[in-house]
Order: sequence, then C-alpha cells, then structure tokens
Amino acid sequence: MAMIDAELNHRLNYEIEMLRHAREQYSTRLERLSDCKDAFLHRTMRSNGNHYYYVKKHGKNYRYLGNQNNPTVCRIQEARFLKEAIRRIDHDISLINALQRGFEPYDPVFVNEGLPAVYRCDIYPVSEAYKRRSKEWMAQRLGFQKNFPENYPQHKTQRASDGVMVKTISELVLYERFKDAGFAIIYELPLPMNDYGPPLYPDFTILSPVDMKTEILVEYVGRLDQRGYREEFARKIGRYIASGYIPGVNLFFVFSDIDGHIDSMQITKVIADILGLKGAL
Repeated sequence: MAMIDAELNHRLNYEIEMLRHAREQYSTRLERLSDCKDAFLHRTMRSNGNHYYYVKKHGKNYRYLGNQNNPTVCRIQEARFLKEAIRRIDHDISLINALQRGFEPYDPVFVNEGLPAVYRCDIYPVSEAYKRRSKEWMAQRLGFQKNFPENYPQHKTQRASDGVMVKTISELVLYERFKDAGFAIIYELPLPMNDYGPPLYPDFTILSPVDMKTEILVEYVGRLDQRGYREEFARKIGRYIASGYIPGVNLFFVFSDIDGHIDSMQITKVIADILGLKGAL
C-alpha cells in the first residue's frame, strides 16, 4: 500500500486485529458447546402465548425441550449466535484484505505519478520560486539544527522516503503528506524560545509557500487521554503563544484518537491552510 494511505492501512490492520481477537474468543466459547453446534431448534406457541421448543440433531426426530428456560435451548441459541458471529467476522476480514490488496489512492500525487510522463503536471500551487527558496532555507536551517543535540534519537524508529527518521507511524504519515504537498519541511528543528527556557522541538517546521519566509509549526498531538501528556501539551502551547506563535496562523495541530488514528481530512485541511486556501474545505 502506498505511503499516502499508511493511516488508512493502520486503521484496517487494527480492525483486523480486533476481529481476530473476537473470533478467537467466540471459537473458544463455541468449542464448549460442541454438542449443540449442529442442533436445530423448532419453536411453537401455545394459546397462552408461551413458546415451546423442540430440538433435532443429525437426522433424528424432533425432541421436546420445554420452554425458553431449558438449559439446552439456551446452549443451542448461543451456539447458533457464535457460528453466525464467526461467519460474519471471517467475511469482514476477507473484505478488508481485498480492500488492502486492491485499494488505489485518489490523492493527486499518486494519480499524477500513475500517468504516462507526457500527462503529468504540477498538482499543488507551489511555485518554482518557492522550490528555489526552499533549497536555500533547508540548507540554512539544517545547518542550524546541527548546533543542537537530537531530541531523543533512540525513539526515532520510522524511516521516511527521503531517509529522515521520525518517532511514530502517525508522524511518518504527516511527514510524507507534507512532502507530497511540495512543502519544504524539517523534522524537530530546535526552536529557541523568548522565555529563555530550554528550546522546544516542534514536530514539523514548514517554510510558508505564501510569503516564502514565515516558518510554520505543525504539532502532532496523540495522547490527550493521558494526564501528564495533556499538561505538557498545555505548557508547550503556552510557550509557543508567549513567543509570538498564533494557532491557525503559523501554528497548527493534528490530533489523533487514543489508538493513534488520524482523520485524514485534518491533514488535508492543514495543507490547505498552509497554502493560504482557508475556507476552501
């Protein structure tokens, strides 16, 4: 699957994992009801409104069981439920696997790359002047970055297509999306702060394609379910704002849920905002 769809792939793999876990539990329960797996129930209703049950197994005649409180009735009903649940799980896993094998991303970058060379065109409104300025900016800022120690290099386990190492699969998805949009981007460029505290390491620093001089910060926010993370995030925002960064202007955030899933529309909106296309989505 293409990198642009890594977040979708992450969601699908997580869903498959959950389905397989449920299937394992259901199969274990069904094994305990092995004597009921091939049993068939027949139900009648008497004039008093009560239901009465009969069971048939392996071609034998129906045998009377009584009402719904009979333990055998309950066991046969549960066995039928488990068999149907397992059938649906297997069906869903098969569909997800087929989607992963056959999915074709509609993202403009991948559509463009799939065309014969004669039909390829510039997709995003990033000018040639920006591309030239980006080379100068990258060289200057990467040189500046070398003056600082890396921020927890041992946690950088994900390699981007250009060789840059990032810490999480979600950060990798964001980095690749921003690169594909044509942005000049640096991961964890140190940012000395006006409050004289230790420098911050924004997840992504992007050279604005609008004025080609403003540095735009994008933070990936992934664990707001944890109190310590929330408190540190709040302190970080406060330091950004105290140093002149304005959310929605030169400071953006991309949030995920507690499982690390990102709504891809968030990324698309941030890209549009950075391109100066506010309100376009």
